[in-house]
Amino acid sequence: MIWLLLLFPALMAERVPGRYVVELSGDSVVEHVTRARSKGGVRGAEAFERRRAVRAEQGRLRGRLEQRNARVLESVDTVANAMLVSVSDVEAEQLKLLPGVKRVLPVRTKHMIMDRAVVLQRAREAWNRVGEEHAGEGAKIAIIDSGVDANHVALRDASMRAPEGFPRAGFEADLVNTTGKVIVSRSYVSLLPRRDVDVSGRDHVGHGTALAVVAAGVRTAAPLGTIEGIAPKAFIGNYKVFGSPGFNDGTTDDVILKAMDDAVADGMDVINLSLGGDLAPRLDEDLSVLAVERATKAGVIVVVAAGNNGPDLNTMASPGTAPSAITVGAVTSDRTFAASVSVEGLGSYVGILGDGVAPANGVSGALADVASLGGDTLGCAALPAASMSGKVALIERGTCSFQIKLQNAQQAGAIGAVVYAPESAPAPISMAVGGVALPAMMVAHDAGAAIRARLAAGGPLQVSMQFTRQAVSTPAGLITDFSAAGPNVDLGIKPDLVAIGGDVYTATQSLDAAGDMYSANGYILVDGTSFSTPMVAGAAALLKAARPGLSVDQYRSLLIHSAHVLTGTVPLQQSGVGELDVESALEAEVAASPVSLGFGAGGSDVDLKKSLTVANVSANAGVFLIEAETRGGTAVPTFERSTVELAAGQAVDVGVVLQGNGLGGGAQEGFVKLTNAASGVTSRVPYWYAVRTKEPAHIVVLDQIASGRRGTLRRDAVLLRVTESSGVAMTDASIDVTALSGGGAGVEVVSYDDEIPGMYGISVQLGPAAGTNVFRITAGGVSTLVSITGQ
Repeated sequence: MIWLLLLFPALMAERVPGRYVVELSGDSVVEHVTRARSKGGVRGAEAFERRRAVRAEQGRLRGRLEQRNARVLESVDTVANAMLVSVSDVEAEQLKLLPGVKRVLPVRTKHMIMDRAVVLQRAREAWNRVGEEHAGEGAKIAIIDSGVDANHVALRDASMRAPEGFPRAGFEADLVNTTGKVIVSRSYVSLLPRRDVDVSGRDHVGHGTALAVVAAGVRTAAPLGTIEGIAPKAFIGNYKVFGSPGFNDGTTDDVILKAMDDAVADGMDVINLSLGGDLAPRLDEDLSVLAVERATKAGVIVVVAAGNNGPDLNTMASPGTAPSAITVGAVTSDRTFAASVSVEGLGSYVGILGDGVAPANGVSGALADVASLGGDTLGCAALPAASMSGKVALIERGTCSFQIKLQNAQQAGAIGAVVYAPESAPAPISMAVGGVALPAMMVAHDAGAAIRARLAAGGPLQVSMQFTRQAVSTPAGLITDFSAAGPNVDLGIKPDLVAIGGDVYTATQSLDAAGDMYSANGYILVDGTSFSTPMVAGAAALLKAARPGLSVDQYRSLLIHSAHVLTGTVPLQQSGVGELDVESALEAEVAASPVSLGFGAGGSDVDLKKSLTVANVSANAGVFLIEAETRGGTAVPTFERSTVELAAGQAVDVGVVLQGNGLGGGAQEGFVKLTNAASGVTSRVPYWYAVRTKEPAHIVVLDQIASGRRGTLRRDAVLLRVTESSGVAMTDASIDVTALSGGGAGVEVVSYDDEIPGMYGISVQLGPAAGTNVFRITAGGVSTLVSITGQ
């Protein structure tokens, strides 16, 4: 047993040394106008006066900060009354004592959370209702990311003109990076830790350009097909917080705070944040969450990526943890662009190419299983002469090299080979074929099993291998293997909904070959909750343009509660309500707040009540039925009333009670259904409660080092959570670390729950020799293996 150490020195992995945000005690502009219920919002006369007062307050503090060796880098006044400073970590403690200082928060790093989607999200049906030429018209979407290629053909619309007061830029020379569609170009790269080669709004990565096109790109003929954004008539604001590759690959949450402050002050309607940090702090200590909450108070819809650390439960990234954000997970598309294997009577399968030959015209012929020749499925032994003449060989991966398999098939007369993955490692990989000139590709285990079964049924089977990228059908609407999941750090439901984030074909930059998403032709196929997020941001712009005058909470409700529920038994903490449905959001007749009913976690006996505000946002009076729809567990919510009759615009509070005794461990979840009795239009509000089991069910690795110097102590080499079956983190888990190979040792387990809810740090000693160190981490009856290379 390794002793559990508490109050270990604070985890520094995501902190930026010497960078802090000093928040002042006076209200920000957003807080002031919200409290005063100012009709002018953040751009009215009252906001102008408050902004002037805030800046005067900051001016008085500046001298005191400088006396304590703090250098003021920037200030914000709209979403927060705060100053961004550079100061030593020791002297930062003294700043908390200054008059007028509310708190001093450390700065953390953030990273990017790296067509047909329009059809699957039912954007075209929505366009039919509003007219494609009006989709998102007048709405402004802020892309806070790596910059935007304003001159990309997918963002050119000669019919669009910047509204009054635009274009805007951080400095005059950057106006060249604006157009009638991209109406803002602000760069914050000069605030990042390293001096950058380009402080303009240009995109050296491609990430920001891709987001802008997914959200609001115009219809464009790309090499692999036509692409278009969800809201093609929306304006784009470019707020660049990531720098050039190799200089400033990451960003910091003080820089994000400044960008959000400007985006709100500029009057953006929607903010897209496809960025985050996998180690999410508590809500009241998270600067990015603070900014999101204030922006929504100002009337801005903020859409945030859930993160790519899933699909395990309790992996939500910050600031997707913000309660007022629309947090978006990812599901698969119904197609990808890839090499393919088409089999007669079965359809097409994705093929993964190796480093061998790839005929431009493909390879077609009769398929033959090497196992039919009297051997096994692996093809590692020589095959009878001419036994594969003119045929495509079907071979299973394993035992021998790909080179040997393909040589044996080629010497037996094969014209190609389809290799399939084994059940133990079912995903296909790229093959190193050692120069063998036999066209070949690999398919997944399931595909190989289906093909073998069809061959075994008898009769010849024709196969066609295409080595150039083309559309290949894939199962749609499945949670991707990277989409982060809840429960949230406050035990709420996150994500709120999901959208397509797998195999998204979109635009990118062709400026900088060093950029991660560079493409010479300006288009790329990508995965990530980064790209499901602008689907929803575009939908928010389209919805706000089509249905003006609603509140942020009502727009959030229309988008979230109209999502269509995923098939199967997907936990709500992975899917939220379900998959984005833009047409249903336009049709929705009722808005509910809060957007989800998180009852927290507790014992097997529960008696809890929450209030749900139900508003009729349609043009007509209606009677709305209130019903429960369970998805898991036996606790069923009851309601103070089963129907509400509401005039247009009227709202009422409905009590929701969750009761149960002797409930089984795990999640009690489902929906509160709100249905218009006349039209049948239904909205769903999710509810969730976790019955604590206090038994480990999963070990969720949040981060780990890949390598380290041999023979050294590596503190916090592995960061993890131990969770129950519901995803609730265990803060009192008993964790063992055992070295299985490499000569290393587990050293200590540290709880970081005070800083990152439920997180532990595992420190290890690497073995004395170069090579792989394998550690088994165990909690209760569950374990996981972690490998770290000693160098």
